Amino acid sequence: MSVPVSLSLETVRCELAAATAYAAAAGLELDASELSENTLQFHVVFWNMQRKRFTAEFDCRDYSMYPPTIEFVDATRTLRGTPALYPAGFHGMPCVCARYNRKAYTERGGPHGDWRLVDWQLPTGNGVAIDSLAMILSDLHSKISQSAGRLG
Repeated sequence: MSVPVSLSLETVRCELAAATAYAAAAGLELDASELSENTLQFHVVFWNMQRKRFTAEFDCRDYSMYPPTIEFVDATRTLRGTPALYPAGFHGMPCVCARYNRKAYTERGGPHGDWRLVDWQLPTGNGVAIDSLAMILSDLHSKISQSAGRLG
């Protein structure tokens, strides 16, 4: 099952208002300049506690039925998914192991066969629902800003 591209784009654009405000307040760099029906992606630059830069790509195809695919990329946005691009503290595959990352699910190569993609917006074990782009940025920012070094 998939979501019409126009609907995903409209949903992402709507949620980006709050995500952009959060990013600005948190000192993150959000770049949605390439967001279109052909490229349902945006990028966010995070910094860890050592001020190392990490760029995350959010692929929002089929959003919000399914979570985005979040992958760390290099500065040119051509190299992706290698341990050296990930902040320390994430799954060693490498993967942002969270319900809000489509890559964490087994059908996308991730470790979680016990999760269902359609349940991605349900509350986590501590009762918090990370169910919007702004909440995803906030959670990632919290994790990355407390990390030191890189996975690889």
